[in-house]
Amino acid sequence: MQGNLLGLDIGAKTIKAVLLAGRPAAGGRLLAAEEVNIEESGGFEQALGKLAENNAFKNISCCICLPFDDVMLRQVTLPFRDDSKIKKTLAFEMEPLIPLAKGEVVIDYLKSEAGNILAAAVPQKVIKNLIEAVEKTLQADVAVIDVSTAALAYAVMEKAPADESAMILDIGAAGTRACFYENGAIVQMRSFAFGGDALVAALAREKSIEKAEALPILIKGSPDNVGAVSGLCGKFCQELKNTIEIMKINGVMKKDISRIAATGGGSLFGFLIKELEDYFSLSVEIMDLARFNKTEIAPGVREKYHPQFMNTALAAAHRLVSRGRGFNFRHGEFAAKGTGFSVKGQLHRAAIVAAVIIFLGLANLIGSYALQSHQANTIKKKIALIFKKNYPEAQAMVDPISQLKTKLAEERKALGFSEGAKEIAVADILKEISALIPAAMDVLISDFSYENGIALISGRAQNMDVVSAVKNELTKSAFFKDVVIGSTSLAKGEDKVEFSMRIELK
Repeated sequence: MQGNLLGLDIGAKTIKAVLLAGRPAAGGRLLAAEEVNIEESGGFEQALGKLAENNAFKNISCCICLPFDDVMLRQVTLPFRDDSKIKKTLAFEMEPLIPLAKGEVVIDYLKSEAGNILAAAVPQKVIKNLIEAVEKTLQADVAVIDVSTAALAYAVMEKAPADESAMILDIGAAGTRACFYENGAIVQMRSFAFGGDALVAALAREKSIEKAEALPILIKGSPDNVGAVSGLCGKFCQELKNTIEIMKINGVMKKDISRIAATGGGSLFGFLIKELEDYFSLSVEIMDLARFNKTEIAPGVREKYHPQFMNTALAAAHRLVSRGRGFNFRHGEFAAKGTGFSVKGQLHRAAIVAAVIIFLGLANLIGSYALQSHQANTIKKKIALIFKKNYPEAQAMVDPISQLKTKLAEERKALGFSEGAKEIAVADILKEISALIPAAMDVLISDFSYENGIALISGRAQNMDVVSAVKNELTKSAFFKDVVIGSTSLAKGEDKVEFSMRIELK
């Protein structure tokens, strides 16, 4: 892609924009950087209007990074890896997992080496309104719509070792988004209710000081006697650790993480970074994509470009030259429109192509008619021989494929072959589950559904060890072909694990 590239990072409170020129693969040159507060501007479209005041942001190709909270992420397992089959099946597989009908969402997915699929769904109205607003206000060509966390991770992964296993943290004011990747593929993204505002408020309360005084103490990274702040950081680290362990149990990740990179305003807090380093025994890298990619920053832009806040917008600009990687919700009815379309030129090219096709068709028809007739007669004779050999009692060969299928079905029925009996009574399935799970295990089954040979159960257990033990017990059943642990999470307000399982019957 040539020309200037616009990266838009749309958050809950602000829109961040960067303008990149030159060859992004070689670093490029940063020509402009702006951050606009949505609330102070009077709304989203008004904030875009403020960006449009700078003509450099108008009439160019752009990538939009969606807020993480606008995206519904689900782990999906399918028995095939072919993209055409996945695209036909994924919407139906996702429908029972999300609160919207498949016709109301735009779905995209990422495949991992471990065989898992990370699927993402966004309401159609969000995509529609976003495209209309950006194209109307900035007259921009919206080429890609990605998820902010994914675009940020791929910007790091492009120059990372192929076998690296890492965690990217975007620590904001109100929440933290985490992206986990392994062997060159994103395997999971999560959001955590942990942010810089909570740390500032906790320190201010504990020290009986104003929040404005607490902020520089956290940035300096040397507060003492801060049990509340340390407790929040420790709980956050534990949640990250639990997430990694659950992914390893489910086979989503195979290795321990070997790299942690952080961005966002919270990455400026030296105290938090030290807590992360101590907990994971790893050095935390503070991200600066401009420096990482050797991007030149134009004079007058540096004072507006703060890496911890602008990294995602810059990653969005780079995303425009790596369309094959990451999510892109600009497809289907929202597919990007082609630019530079010429009706006259297209008609001229179409006429030439049509003339060539007609000429080649006539030549092929005339030159190969005799050969094709000979081949057709040979094939017919072979079919007749095969038919007679396998169906000697047939009086005549009319439709050989249909006749042989009918004969095969009759023989299978006569010999007692079957496809496998999946119509087992629901009561028997429940009885089998109840019998296999020992009463000593602290397990509560809260939900059960069964359809087309697949049973789904949800419940609550004491810990992940108990969940794994339940899975192992269920696999002993003579009725069950496969048992897979689905989503798992810590129960709110309780020291227990909520889980789901998928049971495929034989």
